[in-house]
Amino acid sequence: MADEAAAGPARRMTKPARRKPVAKPALARKPRATRTKKTLGDDFLAAVRADFRAHGAAVIAEVRAGKPDQYLKIVLSVLPRDFDAAINHLDAFSDILFEVIVQKFKSATED
Repeated sequence: MADEAAAGPARRMTKPARRKPVAKPALARKPRATRTKKTLGDDFLAAVRADFRAHGAAVIAEVRAGKPDQYLKIVLSVLPRDFDAAINHLDAFSDILFEVIVQKFKSATED
C-alpha cells in the first residue's frame, strides 16, 4: 500500500495564499507649511532690484560711455534671440500699393 501511495499522482507544493494588507484608515495629511523665510535667491534678486532702482540709469550711462563693447553685450543679452532687425519693410506692401506710392513721390518731385 505504501507503494501505491507513492505511485499516485504527484501533488504540487502550493504556496500559502498571500493576505491582503489590512486597510489603514486614511490619515489626514497636513498641508505643507508655507515658507516663512525668503530663500537666498529671493534675497539676492531683491537686493539687485533695489540697487538697480537706486543706481541703474547712472551705471548704464557710465558703461555706455566708458565700455561700449560691454554696453552692447548687455543690450544684446536683453533682446530676444529671434529679434527681427529687418529694415526693409517694402516686402509687406502689395505691388499695387507700391506703385501708388511711387507715383505720388514722382508727382511730388516734379512740382
